[in-house]
Amino acid sequence: MVRINTERDIEVLRQAAQILDAENQRLIAKNVELQRQLLLAKGVSAEELQLKLIELTEQLQRRTQALFGDSSERRSRARDGDQAAPPPQHGHGPRRQPQLPCVEKVHTLDTADQTCPQCGGTLTPWAGQFEESEEVDVVERRFVITKHKR
Repeated sequence: MVRINTERDIEVLRQAAQILDAENQRLIAKNVELQRQLLLAKGVSAEELQLKLIELTEQLQRRTQALFGDSSERRSRARDGDQAAPPPQHGHGPRRQPQLPCVEKVHTLDTADQTCPQCGGTLTPWAGQFEESEEVDVVERRFVITKHKR
């Protein structure tokens, strides 16, 4: 069975999309310049040339909008009055579980680890000084909070 690293694959695809987008922008600029040169060679006036360039730019913007739409990863420029605060996210991160029973486990150091690496003296526990973490465990189809004190 082949294991696929989707996180890496997504990053590779993202980089490929950025490269293609940069190449597309370069080709668009070259196309606009060639259109300008062609119109100048035909003897089109400066005003007509400017109008034609504006028309080409708008056409490219419409096609880009049709291709990428609103669902694209591209960020749209903020319009006047559109700067509303995003709604708060719900459902992410740890939540307090006050209704669950709590079981405390005290972890102690092995005798080999109770020696100070600097001076070689014996380490003694400080009353009330510990690192605390919590995890939710399923015990016989019950949820309990286990507090680890180190």
